[in-house]
Amino acid sequence: MAFHFKKEESPTRAVRRLSRERIGRALEYLHQSGRLEAIHSVRKEIKKLRATLGLVRGKMGENAYRKRVKTLRTAAKCLQDPRDARVRPQALERLVERYRNRLPARPFAGIKKVLKQNCRAEVHEFGKGKSVTVVGRLLQKIGRRAGDLKVKADGWTAIQPGLQESYSQGRSAYELALKESSPKNLHRWRKHVQDLWHQLRLLHPIQPESMRLAAGDMKRLSQYLGDDHDLVVLRQFVSRHCGRGYAREVKVLNRLMDLRQKELRSAAYDLGLRFFAENPSSFCRRLENYWRAWRAGGKSKG
Repeated sequence: MAFHFKKEESPTRAVRRLSRERIGRALEYLHQSGRLEAIHSVRKEIKKLRATLGLVRGKMGENAYRKRVKTLRTAAKCLQDPRDARVRPQALERLVERYRNRLPARPFAGIKKVLKQNCRAEVHEFGKGKSVTVVGRLLQKIGRRAGDLKVKADGWTAIQPGLQESYSQGRSAYELALKESSPKNLHRWRKHVQDLWHQLRLLHPIQPESMRLAAGDMKRLSQYLGDDHDLVVLRQFVSRHCGRGYAREVKVLNRLMDLRQKELRSAAYDLGLRFFAENPSSFCRRLENYWRAWRAGGKSKG
């Protein structure tokens, strides 16, 4: 189940196939809902499908696109709390590992205890609640409608508008985050970066080396912004639940989070400056050249 387009497929066939595959994988993971790692995997499959639909959005009809994406967002939102419960202790452990030489032998013992308790509670609550059933029904609904998907164009014409919009949105979000590095702006930028990352993965066969490098840049940028967002989530939780009982730990932790977020944002801005240097039309023309050479069976010029 390779996550990319195939040369012999029409856009309609490709999107139908990819939709069924992503939904199938998501449902498999959902059956392991007692494991937070599985819940995280469900969300990743949802993001892949949203990016796939976004790539052909301009030629599948705005109403059809919006209905499907709304359903996917609702499903993802049901998984938000257990997802956050999983990433908070992971974010703390990454921080401890990075700044080990600045910390005592067993740092943040109190905060770790609270995070662990919260994680267990979220798993229990999610398992006994209706969220698994709700998410399953929403995903099955999307899966049943996969055969109704129609892309009203063929070849590059079906892809170009969505790809150019994704790149434009990523570029604009980068500029906004550079101007004002608020958590909201950085998180918005991350969403557009993730969409573009998955879309470049879909286009991998058209020019494997170039697409691998471009997708790698977007994956790395997504990781920088994702790690930053996880620290935002950790900071918010610790402020609400640990401030009174573990004030000294919180003070030290906040200093380390400030330092790490400064590093992450600097790395993200540097990569964003390089990747989004092209204007959207030039970016798409370059990939169109790859696409047409691929479909013709020849070699494209960089």
